[in-house]
Amino acid sequence: MPTAKHKFGRDVLLSGIASGVRSLRHLLFLPVLTYGLDQIQLGLWELLMVAVALAIPWISLQLPGAIVRFLPGVEDPREQREIAYALFFLALGSSILLSISLGLGSLLALVGTPWSPLRALLPVVVALAIATTGLESVRSFFRARRLILHHSAVGIAQYFGELFLVGYALWYGDGLSAGLWAMLAIRAVLFTAGAALVIHLLGWHWPGFGRWREFLRFSIPLIPNSALYRLFDFGDRYLLAHFLGTAAVGIYFVSYTAASFFATLTAPLHLILLPAIAEFWNRGDREHIADYLRGAIHYTLIAALPALVAAILLPTELLAILTPTSYAEAAHSLSILALGFFAFSLGVPADHLLVAAGKTRVLFAVNSAMVVGNVVLNILLIPRFGLVGAAIATLAGHLIYALTTVILARRIIPFVLPWRTILLGGVNALLMGFLIWTTKLHLHPLLALAGGGVIYLLLCLITKLLGAREWRYLRRLLADR
Repeated sequence: MPTAKHKFGRDVLLSGIASGVRSLRHLLFLPVLTYGLDQIQLGLWELLMVAVALAIPWISLQLPGAIVRFLPGVEDPREQREIAYALFFLALGSSILLSISLGLGSLLALVGTPWSPLRALLPVVVALAIATTGLESVRSFFRARRLILHHSAVGIAQYFGELFLVGYALWYGDGLSAGLWAMLAIRAVLFTAGAALVIHLLGWHWPGFGRWREFLRFSIPLIPNSALYRLFDFGDRYLLAHFLGTAAVGIYFVSYTAASFFATLTAPLHLILLPAIAEFWNRGDREHIADYLRGAIHYTLIAALPALVAAILLPTELLAILTPTSYAEAAHSLSILALGFFAFSLGVPADHLLVAAGKTRVLFAVNSAMVVGNVVLNILLIPRFGLVGAAIATLAGHLIYALTTVILARRIIPFVLPWRTILLGGVNALLMGFLIWTTKLHLHPLLALAGGGVIYLLLCLITKLLGAREWRYLRRLLADR
């Protein structure tokens, strides 16, 4: 029978495959959107996607997140069915009712405004929000049950389905509207198929909803936390549209999407970490949590440092490979945003401990401070520095998030930060950067980056940040059928 760490590593490996596909999809999606839409249309696309993202925590009541909290560690099949189906139906019902209400309100609010042409797109946006909530619920179930193969399969199907179908719709359909309907079609089909798979795995059971108050007491306090972070994450798009116009939103979308590669790069580890910590917490087993947190930060640093170096030294070259020259301005803010996402990825493991420990009020205070500071900084910096000002505001918020969550998490369960990894990993990354800097004028950027990556890996092996232990562990995982 596999140990907890063995199962954790196996799940991270499986999730890593899906995450790699997701990274590829994000990178390929940039040319699909930038060549399929002009800057203004791309800005409108991003504003609509932001609207859906901001609405999700409210219309779902954060009930998909409750699945990850309450299902891990439950062994009784009847109790599993009760929890899963109750949360599914509550999330789906609230999303249908609240998204339609928001859609009708927006339909009236946009009358007579410069945004009134968007009223024709509201039906597909409302349906997209409902389908997204359903799909998040299905993926949360797979995540909570540690069925990472299923979770990864759904993710891969979504990433490539949206890439190809949205790309086809943008090139051969009616532009923005066709792209939105294509995205809705993919998510609706995957939600339906995923729900059928959940029923197959659990067996059908109509829930009694006897614990609905308990579920809502946990999930509702998470709404402001998730909504506030999403407002921090995406709210600057509306400020950019106000100060600089919709085209600026499209350019900023390019740099932000490229920089968010850090979140995708470390997603496999972070995806499995929350249910693992929640399982230990639910069982009252605290001794393993500190070890998991320290290891998560250690491997996050090793994975993210070379990507940070690439974003700082080759922003123009990397974007030129993916986007038309009309989006070259996006390179100015890419490095700043990449540094922010690097800091964010280091704070996520500590955030997961706060969630598992039920410290939702603490997270609310942290996210509130981030949003207020971000709005103030955007208002001050965007008129003066443009897109770079928005990037600086995002960097400041991510730094506050990372420092605060780590400090608060260490108060709950003391864990030692991997100082050796921080020091040696930083030195290895600097040496990698020196190699790229000295060769980038003579080699293709991808060749310079590949050479730097090889040097970085060798240095990590020499300094024993990676070594025989990881190799033996990986061989065990690969041998596990």
